[in-house]
Amino acid sequence: MKIFHQLIVEQIQESDLQQLKGHCFVFPTKRGGVFFKRALLQKYGHHDFMLPTIFSIEDFVQRMTGLSITDELTLLFHLFKIYQKRDRDLEFDAFYAWGKVILKDYDEIDRYLANAKQIYSDLQNIKEIDHVFGYNDEFREIIARFRTLTEKQDKTKLLTEFLKIWKEVGAVYEDFQGELLKEEKAYGGMLYRNLASVLSQDHFEHPFDYYHFCGFNALSKSEEVIFDALVKAKRAQLYWDTDNYFMVEKKEEAGDFMREYGTKWPDSIWFDADSLSEPKTVHVHAVPQNMAQAHLAAKLAGELIHQGAKPEETAIVLADEKLLVPFLYAMPLHDHKVNVTMGYPMRSTIVFDFVLCYLELMRKAQTTDQGLVFHTYDLRPFLSNAYTALFHEGIYQQLNEWFVREKKTKIGLNELLEKVKSSQLQALLKAGKEWEGVALALRTYLTAAFYDFKEKDSGLTDREFIYFFLKSLNQLNDYLRQKETFSLRLIKKIIQEHFRAVKIPFEGEPVQGVQVMGFLETRTLDFKHIIVVSANEGKLPTARNSNSYIPYGLRKVFQLPTFEEQDAIYAYHFKRLLQRAEEVHFVYDNTTQGDSTGERSRFILQQLKRYKKLDHYSILEKSYEGLVPKAINSNEISIPKGPEVNKLLSRFLQGTEEGKFLSPTSLTNYITCPLKFYLKNVASFRELDDLDEDIDARNLGIVVHEVLEFLYKPWLDREIGAEQIRLLKGLVEKQLIDSLERNKIIQENQQLSGRDLVTKQVMEQMIQKVLDLDAQEAPFKVIGLEAEEFETLVAIDGIGKARVSGTIDRMDEKGRELRITDYKTGKVEFVGKALMFKDPEAYMEKYFDDPKYKSGFQGYLYAVLTKSHFDLPVKVGITSMRKLSEGTQWLRDGQAIPAEAIAMFEEKLQNLVREIYNPTVPFAQTDDLKRCEYCEFQQLCKRGG
Repeated sequence: MKIFHQLIVEQIQESDLQQLKGHCFVFPTKRGGVFFKRALLQKYGHHDFMLPTIFSIEDFVQRMTGLSITDELTLLFHLFKIYQKRDRDLEFDAFYAWGKVILKDYDEIDRYLANAKQIYSDLQNIKEIDHVFGYNDEFREIIARFRTLTEKQDKTKLLTEFLKIWKEVGAVYEDFQGELLKEEKAYGGMLYRNLASVLSQDHFEHPFDYYHFCGFNALSKSEEVIFDALVKAKRAQLYWDTDNYFMVEKKEEAGDFMREYGTKWPDSIWFDADSLSEPKTVHVHAVPQNMAQAHLAAKLAGELIHQGAKPEETAIVLADEKLLVPFLYAMPLHDHKVNVTMGYPMRSTIVFDFVLCYLELMRKAQTTDQGLVFHTYDLRPFLSNAYTALFHEGIYQQLNEWFVREKKTKIGLNELLEKVKSSQLQALLKAGKEWEGVALALRTYLTAAFYDFKEKDSGLTDREFIYFFLKSLNQLNDYLRQKETFSLRLIKKIIQEHFRAVKIPFEGEPVQGVQVMGFLETRTLDFKHIIVVSANEGKLPTARNSNSYIPYGLRKVFQLPTFEEQDAIYAYHFKRLLQRAEEVHFVYDNTTQGDSTGERSRFILQQLKRYKKLDHYSILEKSYEGLVPKAINSNEISIPKGPEVNKLLSRFLQGTEEGKFLSPTSLTNYITCPLKFYLKNVASFRELDDLDEDIDARNLGIVVHEVLEFLYKPWLDREIGAEQIRLLKGLVEKQLIDSLERNKIIQENQQLSGRDLVTKQVMEQMIQKVLDLDAQEAPFKVIGLEAEEFETLVAIDGIGKARVSGTIDRMDEKGRELRITDYKTGKVEFVGKALMFKDPEAYMEKYFDDPKYKSGFQGYLYAVLTKSHFDLPVKVGITSMRKLSEGTQWLRDGQAIPAEAIAMFEEKLQNLVREIYNPTVPFAQTDDLKRCEYCEFQQLCKRGG
């Protein structure tokens, strides 16, 4: 197989070698030039001659014009200054997003030699917008995009604002170019337009004797003019790389531009790969999710090299740049050299996440008399970043455990510094809220991180990311330090917006090793073995990007590129990449999670349809569902009661040291789902303890119970009347604050605000209403508060006696009846009383079948627990905090529970407990999937979600 660059070298005769020093070869990318140089030296390296000048097209234009392309951030600052002269109230953060769009539009206008004045015509009123654009779906989309970059406005105001900006864009265009030229700065389109203009002049002084333009495809208008001027002056030759099938077939979009250039420049040199005549093996791999794609690509590359493939003839093409780092981690670099040439998105780096988390932490820190106070909610993302732990290993786990244990929602700087061991981190946290101090602290910390990686000879990509970030941050800071009004909020937004679109350039000069590149870096390159990763629709080609203020209609009129050209460009590069390959692997994500469509690229489908007709093409398709753990089949989870499980169950038996018992909640867990009971109550699986940023429902219940207990405690074993209960109401607020502090739900002397203040007021109202209800029932004698001393034993043959117990919120005596009251913050449901009279057995069975009746189950259980301790009829009621207006809801309509009903419940309770210990009954999943919807073990079971 002769690659494209070898075919170019074959056009150079040995007798031409001495003239090459005055020649210039231009390729679409730098890597194309590197491969050409290698091919030239392979053929003529034993001769003495001076190499020609080799450029990428961007470098060529800069060399010919004598100017350099300025970085985007500097260009935006210049553009902003010009806009500020027209609107002094304009802020950079408001300008930034649409300024980038305008800059992109300017660049395209110049590259395609369009008339900016005509495009940005002076529209005098909104009616003219409709005349020029038409208020169609496309323009609505542009307006909608504009709305996202500004505040929400009504239609008329929005159009007026758009009209104002549109008018200014045209007026600013010339001023912007003039200002840039004064400072010898330029954007790419400016230089292309400039070169196209000067090459048409006879007196242009050429720095080279002859030009060779190699491997181009879709030319901008300025490139066409440049090429044409040099060809007509007999100073240039054009080399095109094509394939017969897409040149002949008019429906093949890959040949759209080439067919046109064949007519325009008939004396060009054309290389026809005629790929369909050569045998090829094509593999299509369907893989779940990105990490599996990266690992499979590394595995395939290793296998190819092991089978004899040369590394430099093997390419990993990443249609999604985010997979670069996962691939590099998966590739055994000690076994294989890897050469990377591509751009990696800054937004996907750890350093970008670290800086944003840090800025958010400092921005939201509160300034108090005692110094800065940080919110735990903001500290956690910062502490969990890998760069934070560089100088304090395990800092997140250590501090998070402290937060949870002490229920810290806010932490003062001095208190936090006592917990932080690293002097680097301490300096970072002490930076204050002014940008100057924050920027210095960031630079110092990231520089230390850079040298830490370097000293350990690790984190090669991390060093590259940090270096690039600091370089860009210094540029940004040069401008920011001129502005005294820039807040951390604004600076974070600027950094977030700027680096979101920035790509870190990895450029590898050597041609040794496995070649790793982005899709567009493959231009002009040929490989025998190709692995295309993330070959999904939406990635290959990339999703259509219409981030422009110039509508489709105007683009067509002024011959600016549209999505049709974008698709044709990708089609050409994709099909050209496959031309000379002998073995191709397409790896795509077959899930629909995140930004994955779950579908292979339409380009692959097109090629497979063509290839399947050819006998000398081998096509293999494979699915790798096994690369990640399969979802567990719901019927497969069943825990048998072997020795280990029985040992765990023995903790609930009488006489054990642990003193465990089966509680009403654990028993309703078993009724809900035996597997849930096993995981939560037997195996003691727990969700990780977390710190509640607000007073949640669980804390609400704890505090309300505790306050009522403290209020009634002085009246234990005494009778209390309505007047005394009314006096208790005056103690509620203090007892409530004391309980919140005692349970570390709020810090001592903390001023409540926002949702917490509202929740505290709600809790206070709840307690006051309970006291009002009690006053209506008074007088009564308080017998028990949060009583834990009652239990019943269930004999298990051959095992022992299982303990069943619980905590009874309140017991009181009134009218020679024992009243048991339970406070609930959730929903309360009892089995209908009609069934109670019609079929008492079925009525009681309902409490053991359906967990929605768990409040009634708990009520009857309390009656069982207390029956032998009191010689009084028992009533059980539930006071629902949700429905305090309805008062206490009593079992059996407020009648005392008959002894036979208690006996019936107790018998069923004993059967339930014996089932739990029955060795032949495993802990299996419930058949009712509705019970799985809010279960904390849903992820484990893969049920109900």
